Amino acid sequence: MKQKRTLLPRMAATNIRKNGSTYLPFIGISIFAMFTYFVFDLILKNDIMYTLPKGVYALVLVQIGFGLLSVIMVPFLYYTNSFLIKRRKRELGLYSILGLEKKHIGIMMFWESLIIYGIVIGGAIGLGLLFSRLIFLILLNLAKMPVNVEFAISPRAVTDVMAFYAFITGLNLFVNLVQVGRTNPVELMGDSRRGEKTPRFTWLWSILGLLTLGEGYYRAITAKLDSMIFIDFFLAVFLVVVGTYFLFTSGSVAILKMMKKSKKLFYRPDNFITVSGMLYRMKKNAASLSNICVFSTMVIITVVCSFSVYLGMDSIVGSRFNRNVQISFIGQNPVDREALRAQAESLAGQYGVEPENWLDYARVKLSAHLEDGQFAVSQEFATDYENTFSVKLITLEEYNRSEGTSESLEPGEVLLFSTGFDFGRDTVLFGEKEFTVKKELDSSCFGLKVESDTFDRNYLVVCADEKELAEIAGLLNTDAADNWTYLCCFDLPREGEEADGFSAAMGQYVSGLDGYAGFTDYRQNLRDTESMYGSLLFIGIFFGLIFLICLLIIMYYKQITEGFEDQKNFEIMQKVGLSDQEIRRTIKKQVKMVFLLPLGGALLHTAMAFKMIFLLLGGINFYEKNLLLGCALVTAFAFAIFYTLFYRKTSGTYYRIVKRLE
Repeated sequence: MKQKRTLLPRMAATNIRKNGSTYLPFIGISIFAMFTYFVFDLILKNDIMYTLPKGVYALVLVQIGFGLLSVIMVPFLYYTNSFLIKRRKRELGLYSILGLEKKHIGIMMFWESLIIYGIVIGGAIGLGLLFSRLIFLILLNLAKMPVNVEFAISPRAVTDVMAFYAFITGLNLFVNLVQVGRTNPVELMGDSRRGEKTPRFTWLWSILGLLTLGEGYYRAITAKLDSMIFIDFFLAVFLVVVGTYFLFTSGSVAILKMMKKSKKLFYRPDNFITVSGMLYRMKKNAASLSNICVFSTMVIITVVCSFSVYLGMDSIVGSRFNRNVQISFIGQNPVDREALRAQAESLAGQYGVEPENWLDYARVKLSAHLEDGQFAVSQEFATDYENTFSVKLITLEEYNRSEGTSESLEPGEVLLFSTGFDFGRDTVLFGEKEFTVKKELDSSCFGLKVESDTFDRNYLVVCADEKELAEIAGLLNTDAADNWTYLCCFDLPREGEEADGFSAAMGQYVSGLDGYAGFTDYRQNLRDTESMYGSLLFIGIFFGLIFLICLLIIMYYKQITEGFEDQKNFEIMQKVGLSDQEIRRTIKKQVKMVFLLPLGGALLHTAMAFKMIFLLLGGINFYEKNLLLGCALVTAFAFAIFYTLFYRKTSGTYYRIVKRLE
């Protein structure tokens, strides 16, 4: 009686052990997925994250990553389970023919799921307890937060990961039981080797795929950094994914049919076998190939963006703040400029710091609508935010003093600087009056020029004198006399008690001066920005690994599944006279075609997305195109090498299955 009760559990354990090549990759990816889920949950449930300085940025990003991870893991582990059940249908059918009832098969599958559940949860929690503190310290280090903190293990995180994987295991078991329960033994025996029908209307779907992919590429190439950039990005991604699927399914079949119609090409032993075999399996292949292509693209882009942002962090924070300390006064000359600078130098000497990049100037700032070279202020433009920009008016005297130049202007002439793309006109209209643009400036100490920025640009207008500045302001419905602001800006070291002490003393001093309007120390903003982007790199590394492992699992299962399907076919062909050399050549051609297509597609997708990626990063003030290009080239090259090595490894598995090579 005891043996009867333990028979099915023992059969389940034996099945897992004897089908190690099928189960071990699934168990491995499941352990890694649950380990990642567990670590993220541990970080979120660690109370120290709510008290650390700048911890809120890391906390929010980890919460977002945790949510995305949960969304990604359910369909992916369901997808990999489909490989398992397809591979095992023949075995389950044999059990049924030998007399095992479906309820007993169901119980055996339950025990298999329970054993795998125990292995995965044990492995995930064990790795989590072993490495969670190290990973937490990496997050703190990347986010530039204090690392001398305690990391507590939350029991709630343990129950969360157990419940989450129980849900996934239950879902997969339910689907497997339904498939087995609705199929008779004969169908189970043949279902694992059942081919796919050739998709209908291949040319129609191929053309639709080309059009869809082309539209996605067009949107990516012609994108602009404006309020629609994120909508355009998600639409482009959707179109490219759909187009990729259509081209890998119908497009590949259409090409194979063309090859079949070519007698010179088709009626050769290796081409005949390759084309015929792939033609009737391409619909099934396409699902895997399109997934490989999409996951490859996700890996490359995730790694490129994460490391580009981290390596370009100084540029990002530098572009957001022209100087990291700013003092403002109301009026054109409300304070003695020389006395203010002398006091700053005196305080700097006391605290042992040196303010750098000193800049002080008076200007009039206003907002105006720009269209066809005309700046105007009107009620009809009040809601047109996209074409309304900040305009700063300064005198030629202030400009020359700040820039150290000796420019000259005649009445009716201005110098103009755009922080975005060039203004590009010889004349400019302020209201209804036309002025000559004597020179459009390529650079200025008053702001950073980023030609790709079509959304957040502003303009500096240098006027001949105060009278002309007042006239231009009046044309834009602004009284210059009431809107003068004097600004004093400089840089301080981002960290250090000395810099903090100087900042506090300087703020206290200027607060008592006439016309004082504000003292802003942006260094905390800079530190927060560094923390946020450091946390972003942490998330990017994890998700890059997740996408990569998902990709490798798909590639591996695809090889072993097709190997078992092709094994009998090649045995028959060998019996009718096909030599070992011809079989090897045929296999190599088929495997190369199957696995090089997704790699080529991923590299093409990445190249076409480069401009849109650059613009998206421009939304967080990343403008280092050469750095992004360098990261993209290095990542693509490294990924291609890694992909090729794994392709060679998995193709060896395919050869051994098909030919049973030692």
